[in-house]
Amino acid sequence: MSVLVILASAFLNQLQQNTLSLKPIYLFYGEEALFLRDCVDGLRHNLQSQGYLFGDRYEVDAGFDWQSLQMETQAGSLFSEQRVIMVSMPKGSPGTEGAKFIQEWCKFNQAQDGLAPEVIVLLECEKLDNRQVKSKWVSAIESAGLVIQAKPVPTQALPGWCQQKANQYGLQLEAEAAALLAERVEGNLLAADQELIKLSLLYPADSLISAQIIAETVVDQAHYQLFALASAMLTGRLDYAQQMLTRLRQEGLEAPVILWLLAKEIRQLVELSQLRQSMPLSQAYKQLRIWQSRQAEVGSALQRHDLHYWQLLLKEALQIDLKIKGIRKTLNGEEVWIGLSALVDKVAV
Repeated sequence: MSVLVILASAFLNQLQQNTLSLKPIYLFYGEEALFLRDCVDGLRHNLQSQGYLFGDRYEVDAGFDWQSLQMETQAGSLFSEQRVIMVSMPKGSPGTEGAKFIQEWCKFNQAQDGLAPEVIVLLECEKLDNRQVKSKWVSAIESAGLVIQAKPVPTQALPGWCQQKANQYGLQLEAEAAALLAERVEGNLLAADQELIKLSLLYPADSLISAQIIAETVVDQAHYQLFALASAMLTGRLDYAQQMLTRLRQEGLEAPVILWLLAKEIRQLVELSQLRQSMPLSQAYKQLRIWQSRQAEVGSALQRHDLHYWQLLLKEALQIDLKIKGIRKTLNGEEVWIGLSALVDKVAV
């Protein structure tokens, strides 16, 4: 079964040109976090301008209660309130109950004869494989709404993308500058976007940005490799996380800096695990200021282990810290790196 998928770039163009038609359900999925963020934010602003209110955000895990979401969508007809419901489903696996809800929701809205939907569902996933894309629930969304994919920018196209993004911020990037920026962020579009925003604040509109300016202002790549290590651990990409750890060590990054990153992520997982016992996860994210761009990664780690597990890892991080500071005896410096590698493994599994 073939599903019509719209690329994120085309979807953003429709938003900018104000040619997007209103749909009862939207599915956003893909590997490029920046495109997902821009698409969801752009649609949010578009819907808010049409009077839609944004309500609760639902986080789908193994024990998610789809009936509660069904009741929430049905409540719209009782109060005649135009609302948007956000549903985060990182793994793209709704299960039998979820697939049934999605298909029934799409079927119900298709029978409304073109009426503006009172309730709109925005569904966010990570990368979907071919089997998932061809599933009945995705096909149902395509029939009743829109399916939007956020593909990574090919390596050879990154410099051109950097130049186009710079233009949006009122800057011009020389070809060499764009190539250097693409090289330094290693395909991390969120990082490139942050650097271009910083440059737009430092330089007047229409400034020509040279390679020398990029070399002087863009943070060293090790900064982004730290982010890549954190992302790989949280999402369970163990082999890639170990590759990043090895690369950081080879480039001379000190063990205390890496331990700081590991301890920070583990401590955050401990706090989230504690908070979710007394409040919805979406509220816990807000309280700890975990932005939407990182919620899928953090949520992935939370699904794998409980509070007790993360507390044990925090104690292991403390033991490594004591070795680094010489408070606990070690045979040699290699023992610290072995401990860091083991800790990375335990976060990622």
